[in-house]
Amino acid sequence: MGSNNHPLQTLSAHESPFQISYENIAHIPDILKERCLLGLIYFGRQKTEIYDPRIITVELPELNEGGNVEVWRAPSIPEIGYDSKGGIYYSRTDSILFGYLQFEENEFSGLEQAAYDAYQSILSCQERLGYPYLLRIWNYLPDIHREEGGLERYRAFCLGRYQVLETTPNFERYLVAATAIGTEASRMLIYFLAATEPGIRVENPRQVSAFHYPFRYAPRSPSFSRATLKQWSNEVHLYVSGTASIVGHETQHVGDPIAQLDETLNNLQALVENAQRLHGLKIKTLNDLGPLKVYLRQGVDWVSVAHRLQDRLGDSVPALFLQGDICRHDLLLEIEAFYIESLIVNK
Repeated sequence: MGSNNHPLQTLSAHESPFQISYENIAHIPDILKERCLLGLIYFGRQKTEIYDPRIITVELPELNEGGNVEVWRAPSIPEIGYDSKGGIYYSRTDSILFGYLQFEENEFSGLEQAAYDAYQSILSCQERLGYPYLLRIWNYLPDIHREEGGLERYRAFCLGRYQVLETTPNFERYLVAATAIGTEASRMLIYFLAATEPGIRVENPRQVSAFHYPFRYAPRSPSFSRATLKQWSNEVHLYVSGTASIVGHETQHVGDPIAQLDETLNNLQALVENAQRLHGLKIKTLNDLGPLKVYLRQGVDWVSVAHRLQDRLGDSVPALFLQGDICRHDLLLEIEAFYIESLIVNK
């Protein structure tokens, strides 16, 4: 395992464990000079010509004009390293581990085996580095709707993931927020956030827990929660999974992207209210959310969806629009979100 061997600094009482922002792609060279950079997420099928192990390329077309990157920053200089046993590049501080792995799928017999090996590698890396609790995970998977061995590839992915996670202690209790989106890339990409202490699983009262979906959705349950709530020393974070137009476990408003957007926002509102009721969050409306990612199956829908989102949330919530396949054929979009609440009392 290689690393830059910076000593890990303890988080002070007034520092956030990390910050996320969307910034213009033209600023990449300057961003990469920052000593406290955890990671930079680049979107698009054309890879950046700059090599840096902190750059993660998500091969989904960005639909926004201008070009954006997602920037993760730490409050102190992170240790940058490579876990050669798991093939995982990572950045870490004393409180968080931010890592990713990617590989050509033809190295495996299929997506089930690739998912199994990937999650084994992630869990083993967490154990070796001392961050045993996942908080959030993103899965970008090639060609998720194609059948493979008589099984849709997304369902095969769910099976491989489940087979690893079910071996962990208190498996269902510690299910975390997740996103799974289909790409046209040849590589499978997974990136994740882990910590030394667990978060709290949060569900949506309007929806059946994905873990308890009927068998017809996958031979093994989709293993994620609707959100993860994490209390840090001076902040509470809510990491919201990719959320779609599903009530109970059924897709709503088939073929209508605007109606699906409205139903998705209803689900996000119900989730936020549940976190507020059960855990005392002060968030009241969706306008308080931080960066959103909006995934659209059809790029042609993005202008009308963006206008409707602006009508509902206003201009204050930053949103990135990306084109990719949603986990069900009849879902046209999904939205993931992030929320930070300060625990510092100003006197």
